[in-house]
Amino acid sequence: MVVSTSHGISGAAVQADVDNRRTARGEADDRKLEDLRAECHALRRQLDAASGGAIFAEALEAVSEAIVIYDADGRLVTCNRNFRELYGYSEEEARPGIHFAELGQIDVARGQVVVGDEYGGGDTYLQRKAEYRRKLEGSFIVQLKDGRWLKTTDRRMSSGGFVSVQVDITEIKRNEEVFRKAMEQAEAATRSKSEFLANISHDLRTPLNAILGFSEMILGEVSGRFENQTYRGYLENIHKGGQLLLSIVNDILDTAKLDCGKYGLKPERFDPIELTKEVLATFTPISLGKNLQISVTAPPDGVPTIVTDRRALIQIMNNLVSNACKHTNNGGSIELRWCLSDGERLEFSVADNGVGMPAELVAKIGEPFLADGSATALRGERGTGLGFYICTKLVGLLDGTLSVDSTPGEGTTVSVQWPLQNLVPERRP
Repeated sequence: MVVSTSHGISGAAVQADVDNRRTARGEADDRKLEDLRAECHALRRQLDAASGGAIFAEALEAVSEAIVIYDADGRLVTCNRNFRELYGYSEEEARPGIHFAELGQIDVARGQVVVGDEYGGGDTYLQRKAEYRRKLEGSFIVQLKDGRWLKTTDRRMSSGGFVSVQVDITEIKRNEEVFRKAMEQAEAATRSKSEFLANISHDLRTPLNAILGFSEMILGEVSGRFENQTYRGYLENIHKGGQLLLSIVNDILDTAKLDCGKYGLKPERFDPIELTKEVLATFTPISLGKNLQISVTAPPDGVPTIVTDRRALIQIMNNLVSNACKHTNNGGSIELRWCLSDGERLEFSVADNGVGMPAELVAKIGEPFLADGSATALRGERGTGLGFYICTKLVGLLDGTLSVDSTPGEGTTVSVQWPLQNLVPERRP
């Protein structure tokens, strides 16, 4: 059925118009709803930002360190109260936007930081700080006028800016100063001791040489026959005692020179194998007396001639071979070996099958005056305990390293190594 109005408009048209109005009104309502939602989201973000900013600001003030944040251009973004108080800045001075270089200029102008001649002056201080912040590596340390020390550590942020944390390290610096002074006092005491030992040892040498010289003349019957065998035995004991005492005095003198840095080196070129044979020849009486088998071994192609201090190397060999002879039983064996290790290092070792040493003693090798707990004590013998100490010092002086491998009852191997290029100039780059 069709319904008509008095104006000739059909009911369908009216219905369509109503539907269109409803649709338009609904769309408008939807748009208003979306706008309202957007406003709500924006308001939430603002509230979150305000809340987060408040939390961040509170956290910044809560920490004990001085913290300041700069943007990518080095301009201050924010800082905490500790930072302002540490340098005496007002809020106007430490304001957002000020460059760190300007703050540095304020520090120098006020004398807030120590920038004396020893630090290169104010300009150098500012340059060092700018250079540090250009690289942002490590830390920057500065002393304040009140004596406190600060350590500044800056770290880059993803935004391109950087956060700077400044910590008071005054206590650490004080401890370092105490330690430095203690070290200086200890070194001074060591030098004084060494100088005293050197002086007294020189004074002892003169009468000792007289005792040795005259006893040798009497034993050699320079002025006539000496037939009383009892007195001859006494004289031989005097001569041996004098030789031992002279050896001890020489050790003390060498120790004093090494401790005072007065052991001068005179490098020269020589064949280490031939030198070893020369040193070994001086131990012939000892080896014969104890029936020791002492050998020298080297690679088939030998080892290159070396350039180093001949006297120092002889002393190293003498001490090592003497120790080996002393602590090897009658009929034992000792091997003196030269070899190239990995083609890059020259090694000299002395290996014996003697009494050996326990691990706790090996750990103390290189300490001076180690007689009480040394291997000599294991044999009922006494010494100054300076032999290994001198060896260790001399090896270090020749840029080498010394190691000890020992087992009680089986023997000891002492090895000395040098970088080949240190001893053979032709191998140097």
